[in-house]
Amino acid sequence: MSGEYGGPLAAKWVARKQVSHDELLAADGALWWLQSDPDLGGIRRLMSTRPGAPARARTPPGVSVGGRLHAYGGGSFAVAADTQWVVAEDSKVYRIRSGNEPEPAVAVADGYRYGELHHAANVLLAVRGTDEGDQIVEITPDGDVRVLVSSTGFLAAPQLHDGALAYLEWAADRMPWDSTRLMLTAWPDRTSPGRLLAGSDREAVVQPLWGPDGQLYFMSDRTGWWNLYRWTGGTIEPVAPMDADCAPAPWEGGYRSYAFTDSGPIVLTVHDGIGTELVSVDRGGLLIRHATDLTSIKPYVAALGDDVFLIGSTPASRPSVRMIDLGLPGERPALPIGPGISGIPGPQVLPPTIRTVRSGELSIRFLLHQPDGGLPAPLIVRVHPGPTDDVPLRLDWAVQFFVSCGFAVAEVAYRGSTGQGRVFRQSLHGHWGEYDVEDCATVARHLLETGQAQRDAVFIAGASAGGYTALQAACRQGPFTAATATSAIIDPARWEKVVPRFQRPHAAILSGPAGAVRAEAVRIPVLLIHGTADEIAAVDDTRRLVKDLATLGRPHRALLLEGVGHYLSAPTALEHALLAELDFYDSLMRREP
Repeated sequence: MSGEYGGPLAAKWVARKQVSHDELLAADGALWWLQSDPDLGGIRRLMSTRPGAPARARTPPGVSVGGRLHAYGGGSFAVAADTQWVVAEDSKVYRIRSGNEPEPAVAVADGYRYGELHHAANVLLAVRGTDEGDQIVEITPDGDVRVLVSSTGFLAAPQLHDGALAYLEWAADRMPWDSTRLMLTAWPDRTSPGRLLAGSDREAVVQPLWGPDGQLYFMSDRTGWWNLYRWTGGTIEPVAPMDADCAPAPWEGGYRSYAFTDSGPIVLTVHDGIGTELVSVDRGGLLIRHATDLTSIKPYVAALGDDVFLIGSTPASRPSVRMIDLGLPGERPALPIGPGISGIPGPQVLPPTIRTVRSGELSIRFLLHQPDGGLPAPLIVRVHPGPTDDVPLRLDWAVQFFVSCGFAVAEVAYRGSTGQGRVFRQSLHGHWGEYDVEDCATVARHLLETGQAQRDAVFIAGASAGGYTALQAACRQGPFTAATATSAIIDPARWEKVVPRFQRPHAAILSGPAGAVRAEAVRIPVLLIHGTADEIAAVDDTRRLVKDLATLGRPHRALLLEGVGHYLSAPTALEHALLAELDFYDSLMRREP
């Protein structure tokens, strides 16, 4: 760190800088997205802007946008000329007319969770679900609900065009990144059966969109890579074949990793598990790279005319809404679209380096962040959540908090991570708590053996599924001095029974011989951080583990955050977690040998 921010960053400052931008959408001649507000406890507000105008919030401070359909929500708003619909934290749909206060869009209260909103041809569609199954519904202006499609499995991504309704479906015992089906049915005819267009037990189809040419586009991993295809009405043809993933695993609804411009080219993302690029492809299949200054792009790409918008970032700038003009020649940087939307001022940071090690028969890549004091340094091996997730090459102030305190941080794209094809993504199946631990330990040993990590100060930290990995590492003989687990999964078998329906197959598919984390197996000090209102990984298992560790006299600390959910999204919760983790490591490094 350098400049006026010299020295360690303040946890309070870092917690307030973790502003998120999500669900970018072009509609009604404007750009719309969700943005968290640290001044309001981290709630997410619907924002919009038109060309040349400043961005403004379209939802009041008392409404946080984003429901819990399929546990993680998504597709949280839809837009018409004078009306917006949003899914609030209670997973209900609200309508906002001409700046008035939100009002319920569904006349009769029900027990469903809503999401995946889609507005087309003056029709508002949504997906709603319970533990018994999902439905695609039409919500009328009067608040009535008409069921269009029902399934005992899962439904997603309804897309309406010219009397045809396309949607995704997958079985109750599958995850949408393993096996989905792209279906087509007539609308408003609610009696016709759905027609299978693509997808199988060995193919995951994601992100269907009707193009301006009337053809249905979608991403499929039928070749082992998520690439863009189109259905012409009779055949399916590839649009831009490549050995790279152009979409992420669909943890949330509403992802759009490609967009259509007025002049013809389609813009899409290309991901390698760490970095993301933006390219355009014309009818002849020619690929052109754009915005080469960006290293990470969220799965939301939108277009107004030939202006392309995305949520992009670099190793020195946080994710923000940016614009690319495809009509301008040459390589041009992506520009922030307006004041207050670009990166957040802060200290200069040293970009991480991308490293590779061999683990088993595979090459494992990781990002290495170095402190100002250089190497060797105390090391934190950071395990991403998911585990079906990636390691984005972007500025993360939570990582920089520890870097500013003198730690090196290694972020590992371990087996099971996304962006490296279907085979790598599924390589953790049946081996959760084994291969992920082995890959993280291999990175730590490599940095120790090459003199880049300080001995007796090698820590592992992870959240959610990454917390399970960290705790399993604490149960093995290995290079780690201590482990931090935030919002951790403790017992996959029990978690499978209590987790929201969407993720139950995930636990079954991943689980292997490692099993539950048992207090008697823990070999090193552990810090457990958990919110008491966590709906993804219940706090009871963490409480039980803390009690067992205390009974056995094993060194541990615990921080239970009252009323906090899975993500520690409120700035105060993140601040307390950062300080607790830092103090945990400092106390271990200060002790006598």
